[in-house]
Amino acid sequence: MTDKKALRKHFKEIRLSMSAEERKQADVAVQQAFLDSEEYKSCTTVLAYVSSDIEVSTAEIVRKALKSKIVLCPRCEKNGNIMYFHRINSTYDLKEGRFGIFEPDESCEKYCVFDNALCIVPALSYDKDGYRLGFGMGFYDRFLADYNGIKLGLCYDNCMSESFCHDGYDISVDKVFTDKDIYTINTKERK
Repeated sequence: MTDKKALRKHFKEIRLSMSAEERKQADVAVQQAFLDSEEYKSCTTVLAYVSSDIEVSTAEIVRKALKSKIVLCPRCEKNGNIMYFHRINSTYDLKEGRFGIFEPDESCEKYCVFDNALCIVPALSYDKDGYRLGFGMGFYDRFLADYNGIKLGLCYDNCMSESFCHDGYDISVDKVFTDKDIYTINTKERK
């Protein structure tokens, strides 16, 4: 399968076929691996997507990070396919936004400089070189083109791929956390 539309459909079907209990167990394992990582422990700022039902949950990551770190979540602009990261101080700062996804209220402070930060990049699938199959809107592709910090992915292990065909604008993440493994670019570490 090389067609991105077909791949997206395939990985959505895998995710939807998981039982609620399987998803919950996988989410807990992925989040714990992330929270135990040196990257998370040593950063001061976390750029975290607010997960939808089809994505690996970031709820526990956001909840824990709010206690000791600056937490920035994406907000999509109504005009154009641009997103900016805004600081939240609690989950009450999140409101349903574009595409039915929760995002920071418009009153939350926008950040453009990301010091000692890591970005959790959403995807339907990652390959073992850290390239992702996103949702097809291009928000993160545009953002990552100018982002120089640490990039980390969260993925269900059954949605990992051997490799994707990628373009010049595709940017790989530095590490992918799954419910079974931690993939560092070009190296696979067993948990």
